[in-house]
Amino acid sequence: LYDEYRGLLTQTNEHRSALNAASKEMGVLAKSMSDPKSKSAMLDLRERARVAKQAIQDIKAQLTEVESRLRNEAAKIPNTTHPDTLIGDETKARVVRTHGDLHNIKTVPVDGVNTLELSNVEFQDHYDLVQRLGIVDMEAGARVAGSRFHYWRGGGALLELALVQYAMTRAAAAGFVPHITPDAARSSVVDACGFRPRSSAEDGGSGEASQIYRMTPVADERGEHSADPLCLVATAEIPLVAMKQQQILDGSSLPESVAGLSHCFRAEAGARGRDTRGIYRLHQFTKVELVTLSHPTHSDTELHRLLDFQTSLYADLGLTFRVLQMPSHELGASAYQKYDIEAWMPGRKQWGEISSASNCTDYQARRLGIRVRGEGQHVFVHTLNATAVAVPRLAVALLESFQRPDGHVVIPSVLRPWMMGMESLAPQK
Repeated sequence: LYDEYRGLLTQTNEHRSALNAASKEMGVLAKSMSDPKSKSAMLDLRERARVAKQAIQDIKAQLTEVESRLRNEAAKIPNTTHPDTLIGDETKARVVRTHGDLHNIKTVPVDGVNTLELSNVEFQDHYDLVQRLGIVDMEAGARVAGSRFHYWRGGGALLELALVQYAMTRAAAAGFVPHITPDAARSSVVDACGFRPRSSAEDGGSGEASQIYRMTPVADERGEHSADPLCLVATAEIPLVAMKQQQILDGSSLPESVAGLSHCFRAEAGARGRDTRGIYRLHQFTKVELVTLSHPTHSDTELHRLLDFQTSLYADLGLTFRVLQMPSHELGASAYQKYDIEAWMPGRKQWGEISSASNCTDYQARRLGIRVRGEGQHVFVHTLNATAVAVPRLAVALLESFQRPDGHVVIPSVLRPWMMGMESLAPQK
């Protein structure tokens, strides 16, 4: 494909050179048009110019199509990986550290251990809990929008707002500038951030389903298609990084750290039957995302700063969690290095991912044209992202962890300032 592109580019340049030469000769010849031979030569030159122009136009269409295919293929090339990243699937994930012992278990549960024997308490899973507490309405969500949509209601709605306020307040205190972002972004922006907004067919039959929702205005239904359609964002990372596109930043402004609140939309294609009970895996949810733009020499340090901030949030909520360094197969296209944080969810009797933190180095910045002034030349910044609060996942961990034998769920003290005086969620009467 690259050779085809180069060949067409060479042909275009050859025809353009021929056109320029003909134009130059016509300019010289125009000074002696009184000579009949000059008039004949001028006609020949004009024909040569016409042929060259037509050839350029014919090749231009081919060149545009081949360049589009080439860029599409090039976009599939992922970032490089950190030397410490293990090669393989999720079974190669390395536990970096664990925190908490919420249920007085002598050892924090690890993979391969029969977790059913680790506690004598009979914990309900979150699906049963939210029904008894009356804080989530999945049936209404399904009637209105389809499966895996939901309504928070009553104490559940307050819990979402409390988690958002908790994350935003802590993030602002730590130097992250709060933002509320658009819930939509252009397809080109989504693509530049490492998310695939195209279908398998548009991708040349790659077989991997896109997790992105594309927005289709009514006008498009009449065939007025946009070349760069809007998509619903899967994370606030996309609009937060992209708001600096095509800018050259002052080095003194780095690192730039922001916290963004958005709704997140994910098709979850291929997830049917897997973790789809309740609110664990949804098509729409609320999330507070952290993004840092860093000088390339400082991005490793910034990644661990993000990770330390995340773990402080979850420790103060009282959760039992572990930090994992993720292997190569679990890294998205943009990630150079990634850590996941999983909370122990006693109702599900397993660990569940509640957040992640990634260093994308210059993968996104190159595609979006985000640079920092340097000595001699400008360099691309490094972009990093981390989840502060993904509301449904964190709610699952909190609900299952803090349930009591009388059916109440205790609200962590750090969330109570935003719970209108509620110290626990009570079962419906």
